[in-house]
Amino acid sequence: MAMEADFLFSPFFITLFLGFSIAAVLLLLTRPRSGAHSRSHGKVLAPLPPGPPKLPLIGNIHQLAGANPHRTLRSLARTHGPLILLRLGQVDLVVASSVEAVEEIIKRHDLNFASRPTDLTFVNILTYDGLSVAMAAYGGYWKQMRKIYATELLNSRRVKSFAAIREDMIRKLTAEIAGKASAQTPLDLGAMVMSMSNAVVVRTAFGESCKQQAEFLQLVKESVSLVTSFAAADMYPSLKFLDTLTGLKSKLKRTRDKLDRVFDEIIAQRQAARAADHETTNQGDRIIDVLLRLKDEGGLEFPITTESIKAVVLEIFAGGTETSSTTIEWAMSELVKNPETMEKAQREIREAMRGKNNLEESDISKFGYLKLVIKETLRLHPPGPLLLPRVCTNTCEVMGYRVPAGARVLINAFALARDESYWGADAESFKPERFENGSVDFRGFNLEFLPFGVGRRICPGMTFGLSAVEVGLAHLLFHFDWKLPHGMKTEDLDMMEISGTSAPRKTPLVVLADLAIPLP
Repeated sequence: MAMEADFLFSPFFITLFLGFSIAAVLLLLTRPRSGAHSRSHGKVLAPLPPGPPKLPLIGNIHQLAGANPHRTLRSLARTHGPLILLRLGQVDLVVASSVEAVEEIIKRHDLNFASRPTDLTFVNILTYDGLSVAMAAYGGYWKQMRKIYATELLNSRRVKSFAAIREDMIRKLTAEIAGKASAQTPLDLGAMVMSMSNAVVVRTAFGESCKQQAEFLQLVKESVSLVTSFAAADMYPSLKFLDTLTGLKSKLKRTRDKLDRVFDEIIAQRQAARAADHETTNQGDRIIDVLLRLKDEGGLEFPITTESIKAVVLEIFAGGTETSSTTIEWAMSELVKNPETMEKAQREIREAMRGKNNLEESDISKFGYLKLVIKETLRLHPPGPLLLPRVCTNTCEVMGYRVPAGARVLINAFALARDESYWGADAESFKPERFENGSVDFRGFNLEFLPFGVGRRICPGMTFGLSAVEVGLAHLLFHFDWKLPHGMKTEDLDMMEISGTSAPRKTPLVVLADLAIPLP
């Protein structure tokens, strides 16, 4: 009771209550009087998409609060249909949960849904006013930066050039695991893989000697946490002061100020190094060096600025560390829970590597079943279960329903990937063999399988992330046998995720490792 009272009388709750009260007056004054059908110049417009009943003031906020939104929205879609409309405060939210709905959004109305919401609190602060590629408004700047990703930053050639970094970091991880295996010490595999992923991205972005590594990674972690915080002003755009009163805006600004200081130090160090060693600089192996070179060369329609460099590097960290490590942790979770599948994956790798104990990245192409395991992991546990929000630029019709201009639009990749109408009666089961015919892939052509997004806004770092997952998982399965600790049964393993940018496990994956193949 004391905790409940503390919450009810906390500044956050009081501010939120006052905000909702003010919003109530605004909503009553501005609420449209029309029914499901509207008229425009005498023409009857299509009805709005169906959805659950809405409460005064908050609309449907209460249905998404405190839950995994992707699961809640999947349940609502089963009740109300594949295209539903919710009201979050003052904001319309349209959610697509079927191939047919996604196809109309992505193909029929491609350009109309190509942009991102620009009024989100975190977008204006942590992406430096939308200078990241993921959250930039559709237009010239986004096209230019998307091209830079494809040709300069994370193309196949450059991702391959990072192979030595990945192999070095995975060897350090396997050595650490081997030490715990010899003592039969249970280990938190997710935390260890996360540490490895962080190290890989730090070295590819900044190089081997980055004095600010620990502080920078902590700030990235804080940033990701703040992005998923409740932002009242995002749901009540006319009441932007709410995020100031609740303290969220000041927290975001403090974090960005700290990031600015660390970024400025790193950039100054890299500029000094480039000036001192011009020959090494021309190799452009570090991501930040590539961006600094493009900034210095100029000649671009939208000049690369220090702020855009910060936004892109922060985006690569936020998108390239937690998503890769979470995918590896989920893959190992499913394999531990399905020991026959793990044995099949291990047998393939160990037979292909017979007589060798030094697994290299070039060996990955031999492991066909491993790639099926990764696909199935991405299907059941997409690193972004709700794709990043789009915004409807102009009112249009989708599946016979009217999507109003300004509505935010979500594609529920989680619901699509578990829909029995596409995947069969065993859609909830972990079964890598379902991908054996090779006809379904995650590159945006199969709309029932969208772990990296779709269309113009598909993730530009897909190859970079997949390489880390393939190398990490291959080494874990090659060198070690795995089991649950303390006689724990596979059916007792909690497989629930939590809400977040990458939907990580609700509980850590704690396992025991046995060294099966000696380390090189």
